[in-house]
Amino acid sequence: MLSQSEMRWGVESRRSEILEKVRLERQVRTEDLAEFFGVSVMTIHRDLDFLAGIGKVEKFRGGARANDCGFGERDVAVRRATNTAIKRALAGEVGTLIRDGDVVALDDSTTVEACLDDVIGAGAAGIITHSLPLMTQISKSAPHIALTGVGGRYVAATDSFLGSATCRAVDKLFASVSVVSTTCITAGAIYHPDEDAAITKASFTKLGERRILVTDSSKFDNVGMHFVAKLKDFDDIIIDSNLTEEQRAMLEASGASLHLVDTTEPEPTHPTPSVLK
Repeated sequence: MLSQSEMRWGVESRRSEILEKVRLERQVRTEDLAEFFGVSVMTIHRDLDFLAGIGKVEKFRGGARANDCGFGERDVAVRRATNTAIKRALAGEVGTLIRDGDVVALDDSTTVEACLDDVIGAGAAGIITHSLPLMTQISKSAPHIALTGVGGRYVAATDSFLGSATCRAVDKLFASVSVVSTTCITAGAIYHPDEDAAITKASFTKLGERRILVTDSSKFDNVGMHFVAKLKDFDDIIIDSNLTEEQRAMLEASGASLHLVDTTEPEPTHPTPSVLK
C-alpha cells in the first residue's frame, strides 16, 4: 500500500522535483531526499536508478549529482523554445474564438502560454491560470485584466501550481472559456504522464463553459498514463493539419468543431520523466 506521502507526490512529480533539486543544488543525498518526500530510502534509490538510467543524474554512494552531459535547462524552458512558429499559428486561431468580455481559463502548457497575446487582444476581461509565468506577464503587461492566480503546490519543472489544493481552488471558480493543451492524444481522449498535472488539467478543462483544446499533431506519438478528458468533452479542437487519416477521423468523431491550421510538421516532443505538456 502506498504511503500518504507517495500518494500526495506521485512518482513522476517526485522525480521531477528531484531533478529540480539536483539542478539547483548540484548534489543531493539519498537520506535527505527520503526525509523531504516522506518515503523510504529504497524508494529514492529506485528514483535515482531510473534518472541515472536515462542520463539525467550521476549516482554515487549515498546520493546523486548533476550529469552535466545530459542535464540541461529545465524542461519547461526547452518546451517553450520548441515549435514556436506552430504555437503562434495555433494561438491566432484561438484568438478568433474568444469574445469581448470573456473570462478565460488558461492552463500551464507552453502551447497555451503562446496564446496569451491573442486572448488579450480578443478582448478577454478576465483570466484564470495556475501558470506562474502567465501570472507575471499579465500583471506586468495587462494590468487592466482581472487576473485570478490559482495556487497550491508549486512545481518548478512546470513553473506552475499543481495538485489537489489547486483543483479545490478551481472548483470554486467559473470561466466562460477554458483553453488547455495536452501531452498525449490516444483512444479518443487526452492523457498526461503525471497524475497531479492530469487532475489539474482536468479541472481547468471542466472550468470553462466553452472548452478549447489546442495542441499539435506530434502529441499522437506520445504516451500518458493518467486520464484528463475525452475529446468529446471539448467544443473546439485546434491543431495543425499534419494529420494521418486515422488521426483526423478520431478528432472528427469527437463531435467537436475541428480547426485545422496549416503549418510545418511539428518537431516531436516525447515525454520525459519530468512533468511535460
